[in-house]
Amino acid sequence: MDASWERRDGGTIGALVARLAATFPTREALVDPARGVRLDFARLAAWSGAVARAFLAAGVGRGDRVAIWAENRPEWIALELGLARIGAILVTANTALKAPEIEYLLAQSEACAVVFGSGVPGHSCVEALSAVRGRLPRLRLAIHLDDATPPWATSWTSLLARADEVAPATQAALEAQLDERDVINMQYTSGTTGFPKGVMLTHRNLLHNACGIGSKLRYQPGERLALTVPLFHCFGCVVGTLGAYVSAATIVLLDRFDAARALDLVQAERCHLLYGVPTHFRLLVEEQRRAPRDLATLRAGIMGGAPCPEELVRAIVATLHLPDAVAAYGLTECSPGVTINDPADPLELRATTCGRPMDDIAVQVVDPATLAPVARGATGELWVRGPCTMKGYWKMPDATAEVVRADGWLRTGDLATHAADGYVRIVGRLKEMVIRGGENVYPVEVEAALRRHPGVRDVAVFGVPDPLLGEQLHAAFLPAGDAPPDEEELQAFLRPRLAGVKVPQRIWCVDAFPMTASGKVQKWRLAGRFAPRA
Repeated sequence: MDASWERRDGGTIGALVARLAATFPTREALVDPARGVRLDFARLAAWSGAVARAFLAAGVGRGDRVAIWAENRPEWIALELGLARIGAILVTANTALKAPEIEYLLAQSEACAVVFGSGVPGHSCVEALSAVRGRLPRLRLAIHLDDATPPWATSWTSLLARADEVAPATQAALEAQLDERDVINMQYTSGTTGFPKGVMLTHRNLLHNACGIGSKLRYQPGERLALTVPLFHCFGCVVGTLGAYVSAATIVLLDRFDAARALDLVQAERCHLLYGVPTHFRLLVEEQRRAPRDLATLRAGIMGGAPCPEELVRAIVATLHLPDAVAAYGLTECSPGVTINDPADPLELRATTCGRPMDDIAVQVVDPATLAPVARGATGELWVRGPCTMKGYWKMPDATAEVVRADGWLRTGDLATHAADGYVRIVGRLKEMVIRGGENVYPVEVEAALRRHPGVRDVAVFGVPDPLLGEQLHAAFLPAGDAPPDEEELQAFLRPRLAGVKVPQRIWCVDAFPMTASGKVQKWRLAGRFAPRA
């Protein structure tokens, strides 16, 4: 770490921006090669300050909610930093949301403004907002980031022109009044059960998490992060942006994940750090084997979002030149990081665990039925307590009370083991656990066994209703070659390796998995597709 820089996990995001501009004014802060953007920390600080003043001029202030609905782009990060500097709350929206979903998010968050791009291929944000904006009386501002701004919206350029209406001293005085306990970020859970909930996160939540990530991976000022995960998730806008900036690292942006373009970016920009979910990393490994790039500058990476199979971790280290690659575990309600491996951990531990709790974070594993702690190494629900835990769900006190107990413990809903040596292993989701004839089956274990078959590239295991056993176990897999194994062959492969109750009743070969925009398999869609018809 540069002697002139130290990580700080307290204070506000505005204070971090000011410190970066003062310490490293001419060092590159934000690069987007596709858009021709290269900003140093001084210019990024000035831009975020202009964004802050422009929103103040537009009547947006401390505690107001501003949504962003756009792919990765430099304006996204300027908005994240600028809104934090006036205490406004950034509400992140998944780019895959359809019109009814974005309407729900904007209405439930009571957003006064939305900043939006044109959309992703096959999905127009402009058309969706045009259809729903009339039913959103609290939405006063719609700010379009691209050309051809619709008549009912304001262009990004027009908004920024209003920055001159507010004196920098006025904005600075407001910034000085902000508190690290203020909520400045709100992210909506996936909504796989019930309506999505807005997770309220504070300066303190985010900076503590970012500092823990940077410290564990030993980030150095001037290192370069290839940021290819979506900014609308915690992985992007906390672990990514703030994880880099608390260590004075440079962010190199890609608008959306694409394996070939991601590797080209790493090679061209000489990046040192790379993040991804298991699905992304599998595609990166396959692409690098197909068309090798010079990845010699890569050093460290984080595998998050879902448990990463052991064989994939080994391939990431060897094929992508990531000797310090680590697995991490987290959830939006924890800002998101909870546990992480150390790069010095043996590869076996990095390939089979998600590490130990980060500094100042406590975990315990409890019996989900009795809520009593289980013995070390036994399976139960993982609970978390510490500065990472959310302030609550926006305007959902009952839902908050179900998750955050009076004693501060947050129930993650994830099944895990916590070994005597402190390492945590995620077994699966409590709600995804399949109870087959009274026996608990954890899909992660079955998936790991099936991935060892040479004909299986990837697999998802899920439960479907069964009138006799309550639930039956099914699996869907992506074939590794042109001649996929059949169901009987895969079941025979599993029987010597797993108890009979863990062998799926049906195993389906599919061309693709239904995925979220962040690269997670939507198992509930698979269950609906393959559930037996009445």
